[in-house]
Amino acid sequence: MLKQRLITAAILIPLAVWAVFASSLTTFTTLIVAVALLAAWEWHQMIGIQSPGMRVMLAVDLIIVLYLAITQLNPYFIISIGILIWLIALVVILGFSNKSLAERLSHVFKNKVFGAISSILILTVFVVSSITLKAFSEIGAFLFFFVMVTVWLADTGGYFAGKRFGKHALAPAVSPNKTWEGVAGGVLFASIWAIGFYWVKTPTTITLFEWLLLAVVTVTVSIVGDLFESLYKRAFSVKDSGNLLPGHGGILDRIDSLIAAVPVFTFLMLIMGGYK
Repeated sequence: MLKQRLITAAILIPLAVWAVFASSLTTFTTLIVAVALLAAWEWHQMIGIQSPGMRVMLAVDLIIVLYLAITQLNPYFIISIGILIWLIALVVILGFSNKSLAERLSHVFKNKVFGAISSILILTVFVVSSITLKAFSEIGAFLFFFVMVTVWLADTGGYFAGKRFGKHALAPAVSPNKTWEGVAGGVLFASIWAIGFYWVKTPTTITLFEWLLLAVVTVTVSIVGDLFESLYKRAFSVKDSGNLLPGHGGILDRIDSLIAAVPVFTFLMLIMGGYK
């Protein structure tokens, strides 16, 4: 499994770096939309929508919503909706991290209409946030790259620290394999990376402490995104959202942390205005 993960990562990482730095904003937008569509396809299959025709219709709905969100709506408004969504997700996760899903809440997550609407909203926020961050000042690509690497390192640090030192479960009723030791390892890896990034690309108005705090918040929210997908997996008793990426599961499994981290990071950057 680890060998498959490493091989897949070795292929995907260069592609992701190219997409962030070498592509135009139009190409980047196209790629992000494509990723969102693949994730939506897996999401809708995961919640029990088996009809390919229905999933195609939902994909078309997502494309329409994305077009309207990108071309007609204020991105700050869309991102603000994302902040509200992830605050609600955090409250739900905190409320049910140590106990089984209540019957009423389980019914909500198993409801196909709720699943379809939430997937379209969350993925739309992710796409709009990604485009906004990429276009943010002359170093938007570096900021998006920072978020990606922060989430990857947090995931990697969490995996190895959890394997080696994990004893105290983080949210046993949601994701039994995640531990507080893993969280600490993820925060440590991400913090070292954040310090190095700060020295290379020093913000003009953000202190090192603020930048580290921003990195920790990003890691925390990425964990919320991961656990939110786990709530769906728990409700539907599935291990992975798909099998498109050997050793990693599906596309949704790979971006579940990013779909939460990118909107929150973008929101905070817009508020703090740390780069000119």
